[in-house]
Amino acid sequence: MEKRTNRPHGVTIVAILMIINGIILIAGAVFTIYFVPILVDQITGTLTRNMTVSFGLNLTDGNEISPQIVASITDTIITIAMITAAIGIAIGIACLLLSWGLFMAKGWSWVVTVILAIISIVFGLMAVGGGGFVNIISIIISGLILYYLYRPTVKAYFGRVKIPR
Repeated sequence: MEKRTNRPHGVTIVAILMIINGIILIAGAVFTIYFVPILVDQITGTLTRNMTVSFGLNLTDGNEISPQIVASITDTIITIAMITAAIGIAIGIACLLLSWGLFMAKGWSWVVTVILAIISIVFGLMAVGGGGFVNIISIIISGLILYYLYRPTVKAYFGRVKIPR
């Protein structure tokens, strides 16, 4: 199968959106890695102080919250945040690689983008079913991307069909 040499403008737009998405995911993950431990420590300290004042608990005597429980909760929250951040970094890097594939007309990038659009539509429909009507926008965008990727010129650019001469 032949590849078209001129990149369709929509492919450029989708690739740029993937770059933006990848950067946002990586930046959010770095933010999480840096700030969540600080915030959790501050919240834990504030919570402990407020319980002393509000409920008259003397945290230094018999009515104290076990430091092990506080440490366990803090460690669990931080662990979940770090796992989430690692996943965010991995997906962000995958978005950057996918955008490169889109720019370079790699056939696999067309397949992956189609799969991601379908997954996005399915999850968007599930979210709308649960009352998340804001996800209608995501469904529309993913639907437009899916429709666009199946246009003959776009499929030809990725080597998915023969180019009519």
